[in-house]
Amino acid sequence: MSNIDIIRWKRLINELSFLNEEIQLVDSIIYEYNKYFQEHYEEFCKRNNIDIERLNNENHEKISKLYSVEKPDENDKSNILEIDPEHDNENLPSTFANRPDSHKQTEYEMSQEELEMHESFVKLFRALALKLHPDKLSSSLTSEERDDMINMFNKAKDALDERKYFVLLELASKFKVKSPKNYKQQIRWMKKELKTMKEQVSKKKTTYNFTFSECETDEEKDNLVRKFIKHLFNVSV
Repeated sequence: MSNIDIIRWKRLINELSFLNEEIQLVDSIIYEYNKYFQEHYEEFCKRNNIDIERLNNENHEKISKLYSVEKPDENDKSNILEIDPEHDNENLPSTFANRPDSHKQTEYEMSQEELEMHESFVKLFRALALKLHPDKLSSSLTSEERDDMINMFNKAKDALDERKYFVLLELASKFKVKSPKNYKQQIRWMKKELKTMKEQVSKKKTTYNFTFSECETDEEKDNLVRKFIKHLFNVSV
């Protein structure tokens, strides 16, 4: 591989790592502002004599559809629908996109090239596991060092499962493990992954919770709640 390709390869790894951190940050904001959006929404409805329970009952089918479209894995806090477990069961989802009708994603099937890519990173994971697996760790490590290594092993395992190969490449560099040499194939994959991750960030930033986090005034918050009510119930306030 030419020096230009190596530079491009390393730059793409850095870009993917940065985007991954941005997604995690956006997810944490969405999760944190679930409660605040809900509280303002309920307070707004009280101020404007809006019967939330009646609207929920009248729009049960639409709300159920939104739940089924957006409901994430129960361990994934990035797109949680339940606003706050301390509230009653009549609460509405506020993390669905701040735009009309999301569509259910179909199950993704990897192409032959992607399967080959994945297999090369399975081999890299196995090489990393020889250094990071709890059963392979030296007894001379301190408790803190051992915990760090186990955390990195779990990080590597998650990266393989989620096809975040750039994480495995970063760990390989850290522990001086040889990475796969299919650089051109990796570059093609990284470019596609960058596009996908940018779309994810963009979509997450359209959720009501994230938009609420950027509101600076009560007027902006009220206008967002109005949009939410119009979006969910087709009621203008």
